[in-house]
Amino acid sequence: MVIMGDGVHRAWSDVATLDPNRAKSRFGIAYVRAVCSQAGVGFQETSADEDVLAVDGIVDLEIAPVRLQVKCTGKFRIKGGATATWQVEESWRQRWIRSNVPVYFVLVIVDPDDQLSWLHHDDGATLHHAAAFWARVDTLPEGQNIIVPKAQRFTADTLRLWDADVEASFGKSKGGGAVA
Repeated sequence: MVIMGDGVHRAWSDVATLDPNRAKSRFGIAYVRAVCSQAGVGFQETSADEDVLAVDGIVDLEIAPVRLQVKCTGKFRIKGGATATWQVEESWRQRWIRSNVPVYFVLVIVDPDDQLSWLHHDDGATLHHAAAFWARVDTLPEGQNIIVPKAQRFTADTLRLWDADVEASFGKSKGGGAVA
């Protein structure tokens, strides 16, 4: 229950237009956007009708963009367990392995899995009760689920690691030019 400015009591369910799964999806994308903003790196979300490459967005690094699949869940806890496992759809894997640039899976964990608790508004700050972790998936072997190491926290520093992956994906002929 929430009290609106006019003194009327309304339940959150009377205000919400997104079901819980769609709300998690939006929160996951917003979390990724926040980290990219902190790093000063652009993020472009894939239009729902154009999600044909099994990616939810592109991070615009200087050398080249990387692709991201973002999932948000309350099925795991931020603390505890060294990894989180996500079942991969074979159609996703097939699209990812065809990419010439790295593709990353970002798992945003909301903990607790209570929509009103995802953000805490304090006088000094608004805090996310969430964390994100990542794994590279364009090299994922057939039949293997995605194992997301919790040691790989998605932060602004992660984007420097991804930039190095992108540069390595071009090898000595960076930018498509011939090696002299």
